[in-house]
Amino acid sequence: MSNVAAKPSRPWVAADPVETLLALYRQPPLDRLKAPTFGVPDVPTIAASDLLDAEVLEGVISRFTASFGEGADRKAAASIWSKFHFSSVSIPTLVANLLLGYELPVGFDHMRLELGDKGQTARIWLPDGGVPLHLQAPLARFDYLFDDHFAPLVGALAEVSGLSAKVFWSNLGAYVEFVGKTCSQHPAFAGAGGSLLDYLTTKTLPDGRRNPLYQPVRYLELGGETPTRVRRLCCIKYRLPGEPLCGGCPLKPENRPAKRRGK
Repeated sequence: MSNVAAKPSRPWVAADPVETLLALYRQPPLDRLKAPTFGVPDVPTIAASDLLDAEVLEGVISRFTASFGEGADRKAAASIWSKFHFSSVSIPTLVANLLLGYELPVGFDHMRLELGDKGQTARIWLPDGGVPLHLQAPLARFDYLFDDHFAPLVGALAEVSGLSAKVFWSNLGAYVEFVGKTCSQHPAFAGAGGSLLDYLTTKTLPDGRRNPLYQPVRYLELGGETPTRVRRLCCIKYRLPGEPLCGGCPLKPENRPAKRRGK
């Protein structure tokens, strides 16, 4: 990966990166998404770094699991908890990365989390609007988010829940793919979204590691007018009481190629 510091792709952002980012959420297609919150929290929060404490994370997941009733599947609950957190962090961070060329301060020592009534991540609180991307190489520009934030958290979640890390990466990958597609439709889009989607089609990273975000979703020809978006791995939400299979679940019969349906 290149270590050359890149110049800001949008010099005008530096005047007020927070307001510039929030302005993006006032235009379609981001206007239906939740923007991050900046400044000193005026509600109870926890430090994001607390999630790397096994005891704290254990308590958070136990609280979330209990909200589904006695005997609820802990692995399934942990998977769904991760969806709340992954979407809250990945979407605004990647929006800033792709549309502004900025890196939000989502390191564990900078960010605080507002938890919902079940213990899920409801909102992230950031101290400021971040800095211009240090690296803008097509793959390296995402290192800070994927390697420094999500990799250690996925490891911690797998440890306390017993669920395979692959499922957590799949949950994250579904949001990453969504952001790449969504940002490509925004008026401020300048082509960087393609590098994010390329990341998802890269099986081996430049440093030789297997890419845990490789092909999290597929678009399958299943007889409809357009290809159907189907996740590669099931998030196992269906194991929780009253929870059906998701629309893009690979376990749904209608999401399987005809030859796999016995036809």
